[in-house]
Formats: sequence, C-alpha cells, structure tokens
Amino acid sequence: MARALLIDLDDTLYDERHYVLSGFRAVAGRISGRFPTVEPDRLVAEMIEELDTRGRGKIFDRVLDHVGAGADPQLVQTLVHAYRDHRPAIGLWPGVRETLADLARDHRLAVITDGLGLMQRRKVEALGIADLVGEVFYCWEHGAPKPDPACYIEALRRLDARPEDSVVIGDNPQHDMAAARAVGCRSIRVLTGRFAGGDDAGFPPDAVARSFTDVAKILRDEQFGAVA
Repeated sequence: MARALLIDLDDTLYDERHYVLSGFRAVAGRISGRFPTVEPDRLVAEMIEELDTRGRGKIFDRVLDHVGAGADPQLVQTLVHAYRDHRPAIGLWPGVRETLADLARDHRLAVITDGLGLMQRRKVEALGIADLVGEVFYCWEHGAPKPDPACYIEALRRLDARPEDSVVIGDNPQHDMAAARAVGCRSIRVLTGRFAGGDDAGFPPDAVARSFTDVAKILRDEQFGAVA
C-alpha cells in the first residue's frame, strides 16, 4: 500500500474551467466599472468565445478593443492582475472531499500544484484544500515547474516517504506522469479536465481512474494496470 499520495490540483480535484470563468467575471466587473454602458455578462461571453476559438493569449486585449478602449497595455496589465488576484468561486468535484478523507486514513497526502503562486494559493484557499491534506507544495515557488521532480522529492522528504511506496495522482501525463517516472513513483491518471480525451504523450500511467473518486478503489484493491 502506498505510504504517500502526491496529488495534482487543477482538473484533478476541481474543474479548472470554473476558475477561468470566475476570473473572467472579475475582469468583466473591472471593465464595466470603467465603461458603465457595457454589460458584464456580454463581456464574459466574449471572453469565453475568445478562449474557445483562439486560446488564452490575447483575450483581454481583444475584449477591450470590442468595447472601444483599444489594447491599452497598462489597462491590460490591470486586468491581468484582477484575474490573478481575484477570490475564485470554485468547488471540488463531487465526492472529492469525502475521497480525500477516506484516503487520509491510510496515506499521507500532499497536493503538488503548478502555476503562479498567487493564483494557486487563491484556489487552495477557496477549495479548503489545506484542511484536507497534510502538505501543499507550490512548484513555481520552489523554482521547479512540473515535470521537474524537485518539488516531488521535497514532498516525499517532508512526508517521510519513499518513492517506491508512493503514488502520484494527476490529469496531465506530460506533467504528473512524467514527474512520477522521474521520481520513481507509480502513477494514477485521472480522466477529468482538459486532458481527459488526450493520449498519454509517451508517459503511460500505472492505472487510470475515470474520476478522482475511483482512486481509493484502485489503491485499496491494488488495481494498477487497470482502468477503474
């Protein structure tokens, strides 16, 4: 049985798209404060369309252009900060809280999350993660963005666990499964979020869970090599 579980955050424990939409609402409120005739709901809809058709790169620039403000670099930076610093309205996937409590009975738990520390801390706070696991590690603050194994090695050290007795759990093969291989841990890929329909990118997991709630059964029954 695994002694430690090193768990990803985004799209593994909650739907990251909900965070993005929450951030869009914060940005829309900031824009409508400057341009009162513009409806926030319209702005959010435009940001979603930009995200889904062109990606994240220039969303705020294009929305400002749509309202006639032009892509003012200073205003864009203000909106970027509003997005990153907002208090997100997000929640865990159904059953995750109960599953973490179940797993904590027999394992030491740590969340290892990638991304800007400010944003990730806001997410952890909104989701109540710190009350559900023993440790939270912010990879960027360790100077070790995924799949750099350094943060995982530090997590194992703090949890007093060995790689061969531990399991990495996440949704992104190129981040989570790649890190597990580098550290020498087994891995469980959770088929939720943006990467659910993608291939393993050359980093096959040792087991696959259709959702995080299936992880407990895989660990309990030692179903590595199977899909739960």
